[in-house]
Amino acid sequence: MRAESSMRPLLSSNPSNASLSMTAAAALILALPLACKSEQPAGEADQPAEEQAVEAGAAADEGAEAGAVEQVGGDEQAAPLEEPDDPRAAAVTIARADAALAGVTAKGTRSLGFSLEKVIHLFALAATAKVPDWGAPGEGEAKLVRDDDLDSAWTCAFEAGAEAPCVLGLALPETAKVEALRLYVAAGPRYRDYKGHPRVAKVRVHTDAGYVEASLQDGANHNYVRFSPPVETQSLAIEVLDVHAGNKDAVVHIAEVEVYGADGAPRVPMQLDPARAWVSWETDTWGEGPEHTIRQLFVNYSPAKAEDPEAGLARKRLTRATAVFGRAGDDFLLFERMFKTDCEAHEGSYLLFDRRNRMFYPLVDLGGAGGQVYRHGEGRGFAVGWVSAGRFTVKGVVEEGGTLKWKRPPKTPPEDPAALLREWGFEPTPMSRGESIASPPEGCHRAGGGEIDPLTAVAKLPDHASSDPSKWLICDVGSAKLYTQGGCGTGSHAYLVAGGKLVGEQRSKQADDRGFNLRRVGEGMFVELSREQGASASLSWVTAEALVELESAGGLAVRPPAACASCGDAWRDPEASEVEGEDAPGEVDEAAGLEDEEPEDEDEPEEVEAPEEDPEAG
Repeated sequence: MRAESSMRPLLSSNPSNASLSMTAAAALILALPLACKSEQPAGEADQPAEEQAVEAGAAADEGAEAGAVEQVGGDEQAAPLEEPDDPRAAAVTIARADAALAGVTAKGTRSLGFSLEKVIHLFALAATAKVPDWGAPGEGEAKLVRDDDLDSAWTCAFEAGAEAPCVLGLALPETAKVEALRLYVAAGPRYRDYKGHPRVAKVRVHTDAGYVEASLQDGANHNYVRFSPPVETQSLAIEVLDVHAGNKDAVVHIAEVEVYGADGAPRVPMQLDPARAWVSWETDTWGEGPEHTIRQLFVNYSPAKAEDPEAGLARKRLTRATAVFGRAGDDFLLFERMFKTDCEAHEGSYLLFDRRNRMFYPLVDLGGAGGQVYRHGEGRGFAVGWVSAGRFTVKGVVEEGGTLKWKRPPKTPPEDPAALLREWGFEPTPMSRGESIASPPEGCHRAGGGEIDPLTAVAKLPDHASSDPSKWLICDVGSAKLYTQGGCGTGSHAYLVAGGKLVGEQRSKQADDRGFNLRRVGEGMFVELSREQGASASLSWVTAEALVELESAGGLAVRPPAACASCGDAWRDPEASEVEGEDAPGEVDEAAGLEDEEPEDEDEPEEVEAPEEDPEAG
C-alpha cells in the first residue's frame, strides 16, 4: 500500500454544465422526500409504498466560475484539481470528548439501507483530515484518507488502552448535522496484506457534544457508522478501540473516510469516467465448487490524462465491485457486484452512485443480477434485467424532475420492449461489457485477405494462433495498428505494430476458449485477454507508442466462471431461449428470480466473501 498519493480528488463535469467549480459544488440543492406518490408512466406496474418517488436532484451555481476543461476521448473532462483545505476547517481544533453523547446511538453497518427516501437527503461534506495532538502521530499524511484511493492510507500501530490512541480527526468548514460516516479500514491490495494487518473492529467517534461507539464488521468492504439522531458538530475524531487481528503486525490502515450530512458545506463532486475503470484480482475471479463465490477483487480507475507512455495508466483503487457502467459526464454511475452463481441462477446486487453528492444507493439485484444494463439517455439513471421473447424483467431507477423514480416491469411483458425503455428514458441498446470481433469498437474491423501480412512479417505467431485473417481484428491506434485474436481453441493474442516494427505484444501461452474484449478510450485502448479457459484474464493499455500490461489478473468486468460456459463469456438467462453473445448482441440472457417487493430488511444482503488464500503461502 502506498504511503503517498500524487493524485487528488477531481472536479466533476457534466456536458450540460461544463464544470462545477468549488463554489458551484457548495450550492448543491438538498433533496427532500415527496409527500405524495408520483404518477406512473404508461406500462409501469403499481409501485409499492417504499418505491415512491423521492427527490435526488442537485443544481449548480450557474454564475460560479467554471474550472479548466480538457478533451479526453471526445468527452469534456474537468482537469485534475486539488481539493484545497478550507481555512475555516484548518483552524478547527479536534477535541477529545470526555463523556458519552446523551440520546444518540451509533450503529456499524455495510450500507445505509434500501429505503431511498430515508437517505436521499444526504450528501458528502467537505472536511479536512488531521491527526489530533492527543493521538498517536501515525505514519503518512492524514489527507490520504480523502484522496478516493484505497491504496493510500494513514497508518498507526494499534495498542489497546494506549495513552495516545490511534485516532484520525476531521474538521468541517462549518457546523453540520452529521448522519453517517463511510470508512474503509483494511489494508491491500493483495490478500496477504489484507490478512497481515488488522482491520478496525470498534471505533469511538468524538464530536463537539460527546462521543458514541460502534462496532464494524470484518472484511474488505466499506463500513458505515450511522448516527441516530444526527449529530450537530464541526469536528469529528475516529478513535480505534479494537481490531480484528492481523497475522503479521498491529498496524491499522485507514484508507478512506467520507462524512455525510443533511446540511453544511458539501464536498466537491467526484470525477470518475467509467470508461477509464477496470477490475483487478490476484489469481482468478471465482472459487471452485457447484456454487462459485466471488473472490476478493476491486474496481480501479485512472483520472483523466493520468498516464505514462511506458508505465501505462496511473491508478486508484476505488471499491469492491465486479463492473462499473456509465459514460463520462454522467451524474450517475452503476456498480455491479456479482457474488455467487451456479451457472444457472446468479446472485448479486447493484449500487447507484451519484458523483455530485458521492452517495451510494443500494438497489438490490434490480431485474436480475448479471442482466443487461440500460443507461438513461441523459446519464440520470440505470435499469437492469432480461429482455427476450415473452420476457421482460427490466427494473431501474431514474432521476426525473429532481426526483428519483423507480421503473418497474409491467405484469405483462410489453409487445415492444424498446419502446417502453425509450418511454422510461433509457437507451434501448444495453451497455457493453467489452467489444469483440463480433461487435468491434470504432476504428476496428475484421481483417481481410493479406491484411495480417504486416503482422506476420514482424512477429512469429504461436502454433495455437490462427493464420486465417477473418479471425483477426485490426484497430487503428493513432499511427499504429493493433492486431487481436481470440476464440475457441486459438488462445488470445494482441500485437501492436508501428512503423513496420513490433512495438508490443501480449499473448496466451496456450490455447484458450474465451477470447478477448476491447474498449476504446480516446486515442488509447484497453485489451482484455482471456487465460486459463476464462478462469482469469490479463488487461493491457495500448497507445500508439506502447502496449503495456496493466493487470496480470484483471479485466474490463468480471465474466462468468470458466466452468459455466466455454467459447463464450456472457451472463446467461436460464429462462430465455437465446444466449447473449456474438450471434445476438442485442438479445438478453440470464436472470435470477425477480421479487415484486423490496426487502423489508434495511441491511444490505451479505456478499459471500471468498477471497483466495495467499498464493505465495506454503
